[in-house]
Amino acid sequence: MEYKKLPYFIKELNVETRTVTGIFAVHGNVDSGNDMSEPGSFAKRLGDGSRDRVRFLWNHNSYNPPIASVKSVREVGRDGLPDKVLAWAPEATGGVEVTRKYYEGIELSDWVFKAIQEGDVTEMSYAYQVHAYEIKTDEITKMDIRVLRDVELFDISDVNWGMNPATAGIKGLPVAGATFMEHSALVENTIEEFVARVKDRKQWREQEGRTLSELVRGRLAKMAAEIEVILRETEPRAETSAVVSEYIKFLQIQSGL
Repeated sequence: MEYKKLPYFIKELNVETRTVTGIFAVHGNVDSGNDMSEPGSFAKRLGDGSRDRVRFLWNHNSYNPPIASVKSVREVGRDGLPDKVLAWAPEATGGVEVTRKYYEGIELSDWVFKAIQEGDVTEMSYAYQVHAYEIKTDEITKMDIRVLRDVELFDISDVNWGMNPATAGIKGLPVAGATFMEHSALVENTIEEFVARVKDRKQWREQEGRTLSELVRGRLAKMAAEIEVILRETEPRAETSAVVSEYIKFLQIQSGL
């Protein structure tokens, strides 16, 4: 299972019917994971009846019931994309649109729907599985791009912010008003997602007899070196560690351990 997160591209919001229509996937745009979906990549699975199993959730929480009822999921061409999508991704060739109706009288559904109206929930994310793809090398950047040919959709979710650095809510970290601990949690989650993605990319490249590009390996090495320096510089001094050890022993004696 993989996840993609994008800024929230609303096409229509109807307060009376509690329905929202928006774009949650954009074709032709190379994302920060070097993936690019193409027109028709979702259509096959959406047309085979699997759409009936797609759920609209809050933050991919599959343990709770959905927060909204999916009324339609369909691919649209470039002419069906809002202007703000084309401004965000001028190379877009199309996208995938979802219309959902938020439940009424359900606390979480009401909460999320109100947050959307106020502009405080601004991103969506979707969970999917890739059944077919092709690797192409960009002529300019020389980077490998995974072109998604056949995608199976599992759920679409409203989210506070995506952990993908390319999404709107993560640019310019730390998030305004976030404490250092909150910022640390965001970074930790981002790194965990990045490491998982690197492992996944390493695995399917090995199946093709290839390895990670020098650019990706260089980025990983730079991150590792910088983190190692911070760990060395913040390592507790020996005398401090000794004091802490003596204090722990004192507490153990006092507690009868």
